[in-house]
Amino acid sequence: MAKYKKFVSVVAYMCNSGDSVENFIKSVMGEATALFDKCELVLVNDASTDDSLEKVRGYFDKNPSDYMVSIVKLASRQGVEMAMNAGRDLAIGDFIYEFDDCVVDYDMTVVGEAFEECLKGNDVVSVSSDSRTRLSSRLFYHVYNRFSGTQHPIGNETFRVLSRRAVNRVKAMGVYIPYRKAVYMNSGLKVTGISYKSMAAGRGTHSVKRKRTGLALDSFIYFTDVMEKVSLAISVAFFVIALIVVIYVAQSFFMDEQLESGWVSVMGFLSIGFLGIFSLLTIVLKYLSVVVSLVFKQQRYLVEDVEKISGN
Repeated sequence: MAKYKKFVSVVAYMCNSGDSVENFIKSVMGEATALFDKCELVLVNDASTDDSLEKVRGYFDKNPSDYMVSIVKLASRQGVEMAMNAGRDLAIGDFIYEFDDCVVDYDMTVVGEAFEECLKGNDVVSVSSDSRTRLSSRLFYHVYNRFSGTQHPIGNETFRVLSRRAVNRVKAMGVYIPYRKAVYMNSGLKVTGISYKSMAAGRGTHSVKRKRTGLALDSFIYFTDVMEKVSLAISVAFFVIALIVVIYVAQSFFMDEQLESGWVSVMGFLSIGFLGIFSLLTIVLKYLSVVVSLVFKQQRYLVEDVEKISGN
């Protein structure tokens, strides 16, 4: 089969990935070089403490490549989102594959299938496993899609393919991207997704899952109004309780009923007090959301060094 006359960048997140990075390079880059006329590999090392870097260097010492290889070394542990922003900014391909980890649980044919979806006019193609998603993940995406007002619902992705137009569109927004898939899916460009049958029981390591859990919690604050609505709902609940207390007191007064000493004052004080607290919290959360959006305008990642491994 003739190669696609395209220059493709493969950007992958590497954090203590010593047990999987060699297989990732062999599998994914082997498929990429077979599919595309020209490609590059950008590995973003997020302050790995294992032998990930040594494994990468050793692999290319034994297997010299005919494609460009860059290792982006972050100054400190910065997380998958900031790390991948750095890798994406360095990538120069017409199309960019983004892999959020080096775990391979898919057949390599899905790499080409994803690109074929791009050729149909899609600027963002997400690739996900059709295996059963964890309950916590399903709950997160359900709540996120419900309260974020997202243009296209997001889900659990293994990797994605972006056109250069999608990358330029996101960069033109002039903001730091704290949750890439959300921004890509709401870029106003054509998006689609494909799925594959996983060849492994589960994806990722415990450290990767912990990072994703932290990112999920952050994303509720960044992109949804869940906290505002919860605070507002609690405020309304305490308002209703305070109103019921007032009505009960008024009814008891006109009917000459004896009330328990101190009961009305305590309940009224608690209801009105909590009403005030949660009403204030709703306002504070709204202002914080504005402040957070302003902070996004700053670039956040810090690169220590970029190591180039020249291809033959």
